[in-house]
Amino acid sequence: MKSKLNTDEPSVGGLRRASVSVTLKNPEKPSILLIKRADRVGDPWSGQIAFPGGKVEKGDSTLKETAIRETREEVGIDLRVDADFLGYFMPFRTHTGTLEVVPAVFLLKREVEVHPNPEVSSFRWVTLAKLIAEESRSTNMVDTGDQTRMTPTLLVDGYAVWGLTHRIITTLID
Repeated sequence: MKSKLNTDEPSVGGLRRASVSVTLKNPEKPSILLIKRADRVGDPWSGQIAFPGGKVEKGDSTLKETAIRETREEVGIDLRVDADFLGYFMPFRTHTGTLEVVPAVFLLKREVEVHPNPEVSSFRWVTLAKLIAEESRSTNMVDTGDQTRMTPTLLVDGYAVWGLTHRIITTLID
């Protein structure tokens, strides 16, 4: 995974920008933090499995700062203090084509408590071993509002991971 990371601030095209934190813990048996977004009317990612993150806001000077701010807001982890920044992964365009999301990868230096805010209905630390296991790979019928389609999905610890989060995970671990 480290060979796919770059510590230089990525250049993002003319689209709106966002960043997510791919937060890892326990290098001996690596786990990754996934959240389930709360169900909210008007939120296109309502109820989906995701990484903590969100859109760049005024005052965020880097995508790393956006990931740090959003992670602190959504799950109460202060990555600035509790983690080492490993680098950025390549930008991903959302299915709408209107937003580019850049994953910022962090490795926790110590055990932390997760305190989800109301935007997060639950969270899981999922081992990378489970994410790469053949038995986790599946497909899922997804209703995107305007269509229903089959999508590649990872089924892990009661979560169905598909869409952008699935693309980020599979690109990182493949």
